[in-house]
Amino acid sequence: MIERMMLALAVAMVAASACSTNPAEAPASAVVPASTAAVDYAPVVSLNEIMVYVVDSHSNEIWDAAMTPPATDDGWKELQRAAIAIAAAGSLTRVSGNGPKDQQWTQQADWTKYSQAMSDAGLATVMAVRSRNVTAIAKAGDQLVVTCIDCHREYKLDVPKVWTERQFPPEEAKRP
Repeated sequence: MIERMMLALAVAMVAASACSTNPAEAPASAVVPASTAAVDYAPVVSLNEIMVYVVDSHSNEIWDAAMTPPATDDGWKELQRAAIAIAAAGSLTRVSGNGPKDQQWTQQADWTKYSQAMSDAGLATVMAVRSRNVTAIAKAGDQLVVTCIDCHREYKLDVPKVWTERQFPPEEAKRP
């Protein structure tokens, strides 16, 4: 998996340098060898934090839009940002985090499958948003739900507290 990431990084760096108008002007510090990039990476947040603060919040925007589509161009732009964040988060969760089980989880074959499925759902949402196809947004949102449920069944059996707070705010949760 690391070899594929390093190869992808190297290809991206070559592609980026080929698109540059004047490669000679790029500072030497801007080019990081692929072998150094992977070694120097140290996760700064946990996978749970990525899920709660990126995936959960942006997923809710997608699910909400399937029921009540944006009414303005700015609303559609916000929804596109949410979809792109989901697509990127799928890639980010492949790399790992600094939580207690994060390294262990990302080494599992199914973890990669779920991360890719999240990226695929995000990309499907991006395409649906660009065509303003609410039915396709709902379908992509359903794809995302299934991915989340399947992953949680295997890796995170307890639902994060933030989920329950969003669905049942603390003052409502205390009511009989």
